[in-house]
Amino acid sequence: MSETKTSLELPVFDISQPVEGSSLPSLSLACKEWGFFHITNHGIPKDLYRKLHSVSNQLFSLPPELKLKLGPSSTLKTYTPHFIASPFFESLRVSGPDFFASAQSSAEVLNEHSSEFSEILREYGNQMTKLSERIIEIVLMCLGEDFERKFGSQFSNCHGYLRINNYSPFESMKQKEVEGLGMHTDMSCITVVYQDEIGGLQVRSKEGNWMDINPCDDSLVVNIGDLMQAWSNGKLRSSEHQVVLKAARESIFASFLLVL
Repeated sequence: MSETKTSLELPVFDISQPVEGSSLPSLSLACKEWGFFHITNHGIPKDLYRKLHSVSNQLFSLPPELKLKLGPSSTLKTYTPHFIASPFFESLRVSGPDFFASAQSSAEVLNEHSSEFSEILREYGNQMTKLSERIIEIVLMCLGEDFERKFGSQFSNCHGYLRINNYSPFESMKQKEVEGLGMHTDMSCITVVYQDEIGGLQVRSKEGNWMDINPCDDSLVVNIGDLMQAWSNGKLRSSEHQVVLKAARESIFASFLLVL
């Protein structure tokens, strides 16, 4: 694993305010140089994240044989077990636009008769869809008026899906850090990431160095995906990133990917 050189101070944008001309150069630089930035005042309540964290922990605490009913060999294929991408990584996918139906289909296989899990994921998925569309509009502003006008015709019918990722290192972990999820880019227009206070997200610089993206209070991380890099003809950067585990503690990431 490459050595991390330093933490990266990403620009932070208040998405509740109109984007002014003075802030566009900073946002544009972040999208072109790193493909990552933070957003604040995004409108997703803290209580919703608390609920999401709670139901996610309940899900991942289930016996492996029960979770595997949603695994790669199942009909639904919504669950990725340990040792597929990493020994320390497992994930559940919930697809839009009907997030409730997608979550409920998984819950029913797990013999979860309460609708609480599905209701929480419906609320989160719907709010994240609206937020992601707003972010796309702002990102297009960085490319100029000609691109900004294309939102309605080319991005208004985007849909999204949610990946809830659980990272669970071994308690006996002796290494300073281990790879939770290896180097990759996202096949999305944009990805909006919630990482808990433990963190672990890293982005690779153009020089090949790994930079920590530390959790920032009440903010979300946005990264440009492969689809947006291709659509912008390379003007925006889809950066390689990874998750490393630096403590023997479980952590939850929730990634929302908006795709065409």
